[in-house]
Amino acid sequence: MWGSRGVAHILCASALGLIEASNSQCNWVMNYRNEARLRLDAAKNELTSGDDARLKYAALELRMSMEALTYDRALAFKDEFPPAEYQTWQPKKVMLVLLEIHPSADADRALAIGGPAEEGVPASIMHSLGTERVLNMRALKKHYDALGSYLHLPSMKQTIEGRTVDSAKLRKRCEELAALIDDVLSSRIFNVTLGVFSTMNCFRCERPIRKRVQDEQEAVAECFDCHATYSLVPVENGQIEWHPKGRDVACPREGCAGRIFVWEADQQVGKHWECNTCGGRNALVLAVHQEAASPSGQVAE
Repeated sequence: MWGSRGVAHILCASALGLIEASNSQCNWVMNYRNEARLRLDAAKNELTSGDDARLKYAALELRMSMEALTYDRALAFKDEFPPAEYQTWQPKKVMLVLLEIHPSADADRALAIGGPAEEGVPASIMHSLGTERVLNMRALKKHYDALGSYLHLPSMKQTIEGRTVDSAKLRKRCEELAALIDDVLSSRIFNVTLGVFSTMNCFRCERPIRKRVQDEQEAVAECFDCHATYSLVPVENGQIEWHPKGRDVACPREGCAGRIFVWEADQQVGKHWECNTCGGRNALVLAVHQEAASPSGQVAE
């Protein structure tokens, strides 16, 4: 079957609010970007108090700001983000899922527009719409776990060794991270997701599936509703062929010509179905068959 192909939607922000052009809707109740700003402001208040005892609260607020920004980034890929990953709360793990979807999911971007003088010729004058700074995997690895270590009591080993909290080091890290998050939140545009997508209604449940594709590269798509999977194969003229992933299985009853397509996700022990031809109940099982014994009389491994 053929899938349609089109350009990605752009999700950006302006002083007037959120602008979104997309074929799907998202019913999220929390504004994670606003939450990130609130957590950053709270962290700044703790840092300006001058009380080293309150640095741990600044660290906690900054960690939550990082979480909010990462969740906000995930929403930009909501059509591609697996629902099974919604329960993932660690920002590094969420970012890993995003990087699997798109290797440049955590890259900064600049967006500009311009009108070509003639069709097919790139515009000679471009007008900048702004630059997006993204909280990337490098920043998450550098700061998130490091701040977390200050949110617990010293271990017994640390106490015996006389290791204490280095307040100056913690303050420096918090101030560095606060400046980075402030830079991210100051981006004139954010959550820009550009790409080429192929769309097809699922053969199994008829829900639309949208998959990011690369030129001349095969891909695998999954329906998040029924878990049917497909191989996407580029063909001529920029078209994409969608091939269901599964196996054609014959009814095991002798004399029955019935067959059924078993989707890859259903190829599990215990799955069963009724044959449309003979009405028999068939099931997938593990099977053992007897082989000829080895010359030594032992079963070959």
